[in-house]
Amino acid sequence: MRQVTRGRALGPGPTHTVFDPFSVNPIRRSLGAIAVSAAMLVAPMRWLGAEVGGLVLVGVGWLAAAVLMMSVPVLIIATVEELWRQVRRRVHPPIEELDLSPRVLRLLHRYGLDTIAAVEQVDEATLMLLPNFDARARREVMRAISLRQYAAQQRAWEEERERDARRRRAEWKTARLPVRLPRRFSDWTGRR
Repeated sequence: MRQVTRGRALGPGPTHTVFDPFSVNPIRRSLGAIAVSAAMLVAPMRWLGAEVGGLVLVGVGWLAAAVLMMSVPVLIIATVEELWRQVRRRVHPPIEELDLSPRVLRLLHRYGLDTIAAVEQVDEATLMLLPNFDARARREVMRAISLRQYAAQQRAWEEERERDARRRRAEWKTARLPVRLPRRFSDWTGRR
């Protein structure tokens, strides 16, 4: 579990630790909290009867309602964030998709080059001007980008080949083949 801490690096103030239940996998945890709290609100009245169910609701219903009120916004916000992250990854793939060493990945992140498109826009001379970015790292980045472009080109060629093969199959199936009738049907006079 991740804990949020505040210390000297963040400024003056007391050092304390705050437990954050939604820091790891917030969608699953908030869905679980919503399901449990909804069950705590609905189940007692349905299965225990009105009198006992009312006592259970008075005892723990307020807690279930508080958890429900806290978990629903977390679920909505976490779901929107995850959808946004997926769309961003689809439109602008991150540099983690390239086969780069951890050192080069950290260097690129440090200088704000988080997407493959951003790295492709930077020329080689600018990469060499970055501190701690040597010729080996530049070669590694350029090789990974060229391999990715080659793989994309190969996929495009394969898709084009598949489309062409499907088109030819469809043309063959729908082509009008000459119909050959047996001889007896071709001669209407009845002579053989």
